[in-house]
Amino acid sequence: MSSVLRYLRILLSIILMANAVLEKGGCATPPGPRGRPGPAGARGPPGQSGIPGLPGMEGIPGPNVKCPCNRKSAFTVKLSGQLPSPSKPVPFTEVLYNAQKDLQEDTGVFTCRVPGNYHFLFDVDLHHCKVTVQLMRDKSSVLEKHQVSTKEPRNLSGMLTLPLRVGEKVWLEAEVEAEKLEQARVTIYFSGFLT
Repeated sequence: MSSVLRYLRILLSIILMANAVLEKGGCATPPGPRGRPGPAGARGPPGQSGIPGLPGMEGIPGPNVKCPCNRKSAFTVKLSGQLPSPSKPVPFTEVLYNAQKDLQEDTGVFTCRVPGNYHFLFDVDLHHCKVTVQLMRDKSSVLEKHQVSTKEPRNLSGMLTLPLRVGEKVWLEAEVEAEKLEQARVTIYFSGFLT
């Protein structure tokens, strides 16, 4: 064991002496050639934001376009004092509102001028008869309602929202049946508006 300790002491002395010589530059050799670059390190954290830039130049004006947001289409009409003919558009006797003239007053047919979703509704007061009302779109029934009134007055109503394209037509058809047509009383209100 003492020989091992002695060997370790000698080894330690050599290492300390070599270190002292290298620190004083006694055995230093000239530097070797430059090595190849090592791989890139990990990306560092982002830096602080810079100051804002100057505002850009004013753009050129866009074209003038008429805003479609004020487009309107609405009507309300009434039939009273006469019975409608079956399988034909109801011809209304009184126009309550039709400022845009989208409903042809002499035929009772609405023609879409402004495309979009339209809400249509009808209300029928009847007495001493049976009434069938159909909401038509371009010759196809999209809503049908029935009501019978014998002694007491009755009411019939319906409503529907329809998407319409320019030129599509909407109207009401009504069929009235009664034992005595002279006793039958029918009043029909029909309204529509762009939603």
